Amino acid sequence: MDLFVVNRYFGDDDKKIKDSDEKAKLAALLSKIEERRKQREVAQKSKLGSESFDLGYHVNEKVDGTAPSVKSDKDEEGATNRKRQSDTVSQHGNANFENEAVEASAAQKKKKKKHKRKWKEINGSEGGEANAGEKKEMKTLEKIEGFTVIGTENFKKKQKVKRVLPYWLANPSIVSVNLQQLTTTVKDIPGLDKNIIRALKRNKITHFFPVQAQVIPWLLAAYKRPTRYWPHDICVSAPTGSGKTLAFVIPIVQALCYRFVQQVRALVVLPVQDLAVQVYRVFLTYTQHTDLKVALVTGQTSFHKEQQQLVALSPVTGYHSLVDIVVTTPGRLVDHLQSTSGFTLKHLRFLVIDEADRIIENIQNNWLYHLYSHISAGNAPTCHPPALTIATLESTSSPPPQKLLFSATLTQDPEKLQQLGLFQPKLFTSVVGDDQLENGDIGKDEAVRGDFVGKFTTPAELSEYVCLVTPESKPLALYHIIASNSWQHVLVFVGSRKDAHRLSLLLSYLGQKSFKVAEISSSLSRPAREKVLAKFAAGKIDVLVSSDALARGMDIEGVDYVILYSAPKSIKNYIHRVGRTGRAGKPGTSVTFLQDSQVASFNEMLHSASKGDLQKMDIQQSKLEELEDAYTLALEHLKGHLEREEKQQLKAKKRRKKQDPLIQKYRERKRRFKVRKLKKLDKATTIG
Repeated sequence: MDLFVVNRYFGDDDKKIKDSDEKAKLAALLSKIEERRKQREVAQKSKLGSESFDLGYHVNEKVDGTAPSVKSDKDEEGATNRKRQSDTVSQHGNANFENEAVEASAAQKKKKKKHKRKWKEINGSEGGEANAGEKKEMKTLEKIEGFTVIGTENFKKKQKVKRVLPYWLANPSIVSVNLQQLTTTVKDIPGLDKNIIRALKRNKITHFFPVQAQVIPWLLAAYKRPTRYWPHDICVSAPTGSGKTLAFVIPIVQALCYRFVQQVRALVVLPVQDLAVQVYRVFLTYTQHTDLKVALVTGQTSFHKEQQQLVALSPVTGYHSLVDIVVTTPGRLVDHLQSTSGFTLKHLRFLVIDEADRIIENIQNNWLYHLYSHISAGNAPTCHPPALTIATLESTSSPPPQKLLFSATLTQDPEKLQQLGLFQPKLFTSVVGDDQLENGDIGKDEAVRGDFVGKFTTPAELSEYVCLVTPESKPLALYHIIASNSWQHVLVFVGSRKDAHRLSLLLSYLGQKSFKVAEISSSLSRPAREKVLAKFAAGKIDVLVSSDALARGMDIEGVDYVILYSAPKSIKNYIHRVGRTGRAGKPGTSVTFLQDSQVASFNEMLHSASKGDLQKMDIQQSKLEELEDAYTLALEHLKGHLEREEKQQLKAKKRRKKQDPLIQKYRERKRRFKVRKLKKLDKATTIG
């Protein structure tokens, strides 16, 4: 059975047959082309004859001035002669050509009708004679047949598609940020412990801020329920300085103050050491008159000392915990989970993640995985709680730890929040002012649109300004604003440590008699930073130039004015920078320096956060021109200072190299090699 058709080669005979076939085809094609050429010539002659007939008729009509109906004998005679000529010409044409000419004229008429109908559809005309402009457009349309005419289609603007958020994100509990009219006193919250009330009064707190007044009772009611009712996780999005830290410190202290066995039951995770120190001090304040022990684990002290602070080894009972509450950073937490024997989180009840959006975006060392693998103890490590069924309630001895997320710029991305494995979460978020609630601007429509209410909010007491500057006039504008208004307690944000150092030196030379300037950045050691902050809070420093080291979460006492010397990179960066002032109900002012090219992107950034354009702060050019001499002198001083610093750094580098044992060993070996070489040369010369 043949499966394939095989084309075999038969030699030269087959080749000759193929060549003859190709020649025959070529001859037929040439004859066809010649026939077509003759037909075109005949058609051209007939066209010229008809055109001459029309031209003669119009000329006679125009010259004689007679009507077309009146004909002279000469005209009739000429017409018959022309008719005879056309007849003779037509006789020379063959039948095929006549048929083709008739078909071509019919197709042309059909095409014109089609274009006319198309033109009427585009312009919406309903019959009637076309004017001269329409005829022109018709001709243009005929010429560009087969191409789309730009501008003839009516495009409708597409409706923007908005994602549908989960119910808990789209339907939050709204928290006001009006910190001027506080209505909830410390005695109004039911079930608040007497020791905590005394501690609040000692710290001169008589009223709770709105976020505290809503979150504290909700958490207190949750922990009083039986253990078989798993507590809901919460997310709190509120402006900086609105009291979020106290909102989780008080419920945790009250829930744990009557514990019997010392175990780690609360873990507070923060992105950086400075924030961890701040939260640790708040916990110390409210656990003074309790048996609770709080530990700070951030790497400030040696790893061995932190281990001694967390666990102890008893010859009878083995390892046991020495603390109830641990305040830590993600990286240091993973170190202790992996290397500290006896450190366990199996009894954890509260997991607090402060500045949650920053921790979610930068999950260091995958700390969540290590945390839950430690808690699960042999089971599959996952931060997602199991489905709530009767079987899971019976099999699990204790519910999963309650997660408390706090941030001023909480993410609205459900996928990012899903990493944390939240259990039936509840969202508390803020809006600026109560007028939005009264007008009914926020409700079910927000859920339909997919908008996250209160995603980015600033304190209501904050006055925000923008100042247009050029790169050359920036330092002078900064000095003029501070000196002319006699501002004190000013915090200036720049982009890097190097910029902070240079700007602080320049301002100190410019404002020697007006104000005192200092810098703070991550290049300073922690004790040095704390000294600078203490002087600033005491009023000994008027202007503090900082990099973004203090831009997030830090509660700096006494900041009245914030100036953004470098433009913010994102809306989150802006919210956290200006949030250093206007805290706890006190008034504050922020000024953002922008160049002309940055205004459009900055306004677009504000609009993305549902914020309007800021007020403008104008500076007269004549005022800056008066300071040019002082500015030139300050630049010379700055140049000399930087050159001296560079020389000192080079000397210090050389000194470190000399003191380095490895370098000293290398130099000693090099010296010995030279000595041996010289000895060999001496021997060679003596022998010679």
